[in-house]
Order: sequence, then C-alpha cells, then structure tokens
Amino acid sequence: MQPRAIQVIVVTFITLLIAPFAQAHTGMHGTSGLADGFMHPVTGLDHLLVPVVAGFWAAKSGRHCLQCIMLFLLLMLAGMLLGVAGLVFQQLEVTTILAFVLPALVIAVAIARHDLFAYVFFGSFAFYHGVAHMLGMPSAAPVTGYAAGLLLSTGLLLALGIILRQIIMAHQHHHITH
Repeated sequence: MQPRAIQVIVVTFITLLIAPFAQAHTGMHGTSGLADGFMHPVTGLDHLLVPVVAGFWAAKSGRHCLQCIMLFLLLMLAGMLLGVAGLVFQQLEVTTILAFVLPALVIAVAIARHDLFAYVFFGSFAFYHGVAHMLGMPSAAPVTGYAAGLLLSTGLLLALGIILRQIIMAHQHHHITH
C-alpha cells in the first residue's frame, strides 16, 4: 500500500474517532426554526471547521470553486431529505446504515483514487450531517425554516473558507514579490 493511502486512512479514522467529542448537540434547543438552523453550525467545532475547510479546499480548485460549494450544499440537502424521511418512518435506521457505509466509501476511494478523496470526504460529511441535523432537529422547530437556516449558515461558512484561502494566497504572493 502506498504511503499516501495509509496517511488518508489514518486521517479518516482519527476524524471518525474525534467527531463525537465536538459537543455540537448540547440539548439546548429553541423552537424558532430559521434562527435555530442558522445558529446550529456555530455550536460545535466540527460544524464550524469542516465547512470552512471545505470552502478553503474548494477555493484551491480554482474555476470549479462554485460547483464544489454547490455540490456540498446539495449533498447536505439530500441528507436532510433522508433525515426527514427517517423522522417520518421511524423504523428507518438511517444513521446506523450511514455510520458503516460512508466511512467504508471514503476509505475505498482513498485507496483506489486518492485524487478524489477530498470530494468524497467533504461530500460524505455534508450528506451525513444533513441526515443527522434533521434527526436531531428541535421537535417544535418548523422543518423548512430550520433547514433553510442551516443551509444558509453553512453556505456562509463555506464562503468564509474561500475568503481565507484568498487572503492567504494574496499574503503569500505579496511576500514572494517583495
């Protein structure tokens, strides 16, 4: 096995082990929907950092940046829809299935096509968190408002990652030319 594939597998396992300690779901929920959904991504380290890092990475892709961001948000929305289906059909054990399928997919892609690892990693995160956010949504909050707030806030965090990458690149360019 190549050293790069081993590194990717190790990082994947570490990420999966650390994620439960992010403390994003504190049990304190309101019922306003839009505001709750908008504020949720800033209530935990994983919710805050992953979209920023995904935006940073998307900015690296250059002209495909907007498509990467839109794909992240669409995968998150798809996960939200599956999460809502899990709320409607209580016997659907969505998170149990995803807890095994998504890490296996990420590891398989890391081994087979490490050039696609970031797409699969961030896409899996977006999809899984879409599901988890709908299943963990405050019961009194309206689904559409909560989902809209969550997508809007996540989109802003993705944009923050793009801006940070641009600032760092401009700073590096400035040091190279001077």
